[in-house]
Amino acid sequence: MIVALLWGCSSPNKYDELSSTLANTNATKAYNIGIAFGGGGVRGFMHLGVIKALEEEGLKANLVSGSSAGSIAAILYASGMTYAEIETIVYDLEARDVLDFVLSSQGAINGKKLSDWINRHVNYDDLSSLPIPLAITATNLTNKEIFVIHSGNPGHAVQASSSIPGAVIAIDYQGDVLVDGGLLSVVPVYPLREMGANKVIAVDIYCHNQKSLTPDASAGEVVIATIRMQSCRLSEEEMNSADLVINMDYEPSSFADFDSKSEAIEAGYQITKKMMPSIKALIEL
Repeated sequence: MIVALLWGCSSPNKYDELSSTLANTNATKAYNIGIAFGGGGVRGFMHLGVIKALEEEGLKANLVSGSSAGSIAAILYASGMTYAEIETIVYDLEARDVLDFVLSSQGAINGKKLSDWINRHVNYDDLSSLPIPLAITATNLTNKEIFVIHSGNPGHAVQASSSIPGAVIAIDYQGDVLVDGGLLSVVPVYPLREMGANKVIAVDIYCHNQKSLTPDASAGEVVIATIRMQSCRLSEEEMNSADLVINMDYEPSSFADFDSKSEAIEAGYQITKKMMPSIKALIEL
């Protein structure tokens, strides 16, 4: 009886204030560098290593985009935080801080805990107010298209972009259903072009390092590998349209492996350092 009462009891995630309207950007500048932070779960900690390496070289993007886990890195970067400030925020971050498990027919995770965490650490009420123009992507299951978010509540935008279908409760946006942006756009390069980016650096933490399954793979492993393959194939053309792709090789041990975040950050840092000559050559063109 208790289970029956609890099932489906979580409140709906209805966020009608999110908008694809693009505010004024830096596109009037002669040269615009954009960074697209890709999705990939806890692999997203590698993005912080990218930010660290770029900051050490005095390199800064003036347009940013993010999908799924990449939306978290993108919004922290776009808020103007230094790497040291971001590191302080995530150093003690645990799965329980951002994963709110619920008993619901709509999903096992509500997603509001992640939204609240973002809003506590980003001192802006609206994406359009961030120092660096930003695009966050979600997948609209109603019209079967990518929904590019340029304004609205920062936490709500990240929650929408990170709502893994079936696992995280989807977002109700003006009657449409929004889920994880990585379904159709693992690394959101196209929004940066639309915002005026002359050069785009794509950070892929998800597609480059796909492992082959063995015959004894579990049903769950098969499903996860299938979704990953499909998303990466759908995103291949967009990702390859970037001027430079930073491909990451690090693979966490599990979906919620927050304990290895230091290793992930270091992996992202080392790979970006190795690619620094190419990055500088691109930016200095």
